[in-house]
Formats: sequence, C-alpha cells, structure tokens
Amino acid sequence: MEANQQYLLDKHRKTDNKIETLREYAEQNAVPIVDRLSLEMIKQLIRIHRAKNILEIGTAIGYSSMQFASVSNDIHITTIERDEEMITQAKSNFETYGYSSQIRLIEGNALEQYNEVNDKQYDIIFIDAAKAQSKKFFEYYTPLLRNGGLVITDNVLYHGFVSNIDIVRSRNVKQMVQKVQKFNDWLISLENYSTNFINMDDGLAISIKGE
Repeated sequence: MEANQQYLLDKHRKTDNKIETLREYAEQNAVPIVDRLSLEMIKQLIRIHRAKNILEIGTAIGYSSMQFASVSNDIHITTIERDEEMITQAKSNFETYGYSSQIRLIEGNALEQYNEVNDKQYDIIFIDAAKAQSKKFFEYYTPLLRNGGLVITDNVLYHGFVSNIDIVRSRNVKQMVQKVQKFNDWLISLENYSTNFINMDDGLAISIKGE
C-alpha cells in the first residue's frame, strides 16, 4: 500500500504548483493541512462538478483554499478560521500567491458565522476543522448547499484509530475517536444524503445532497 501511495505521489509531483511549497512549512510547524492524495481527489471533484462556489471550514494557512482556487480562475472560495495566527499567515499567503481576489476569509468561530456566508449557494462544502464539531458544522452549513452539491469531510479515519480503537491508550484520544465514529455512523444513515467513505490518507467522506 505504501509503495502504491508513493508511486501516485511521485506522479502528482510532476504537476506541482507554487502553492505546494507551503507543505514543507506546514509539516515543520505542525500545521494541519489536507494530505496530498486527498487534495488531488478533491480538486478532481471540483472539476467534475464544475464547482464555482466553495465553502471551507478551517482555513489554517490557506493552503487548501488556494489549491482549490487554482483549479480555475472563476472559482470563489469562502473560508472560515478563528485562530489569529493562522488568519495572519493565510492573508499573507493569499497576497503572496495571488489569490486574494478569489478567496474570502471570514474570521471567527465557524459555529457563529452563518450570517456572514449566507449570501450565496455553495456547490461544495469542505469540512476540515475541529473533528469533534463535524456534525455541528454539517448541520449548520448544509442549508447553503445546492441540491446535488457535495460535502467533503476530511480525517474520518482519524490516524487509523477509527477502525481499531482498542489500540488507543490515551483517554482523550479515545474520546475523540469515539466522536469520529459516531459522526461516521450518523453520516452514513443521514436521509437525503448519499455518502461514501474513501480509504485514502486519513480518510475522506464524500456526501451528495439529494435533488
């Protein structure tokens, strides 16, 4: 499995853009950003669905926002972040890499920003923030998702612990894993949504809103 992953990563490196230089910084400074193969999957979904308006929960340093925007000049990203240091870095990166006009950064707690982002309907919602809040984010923002739109949730396998919680020794980590498991169970049984889980990197859930 690792050999296959490395093979695919090597293939994608041939088409790297300038934004990818931020990955080294993120890894060195423990900044959570989407894994590379998951990123390429999401970018392909953006192309397939011809998404123009994307809502992202969890900006961090702006890496994924810019990667999504890089798919096409007519894509607009609305992204929400509450950490002041991350906000500062994201703004700087948007300016440096030339994406300020495509990306709108909303500052604050993602569970309090509905009225700041409800000025449009979204084709895709990407949830990559506090894992314990994934269900709340989903319920809070999906009224803004168009019929046939996608909700993409990252880290649904939580470092591989979701499938084997017995190996977890930390009480705090075990509680987090249990919350992710409950979210996954809720998601797969949700009416009006069809969800598939992708065993890639740290796991993706792709949910399609019914027509």
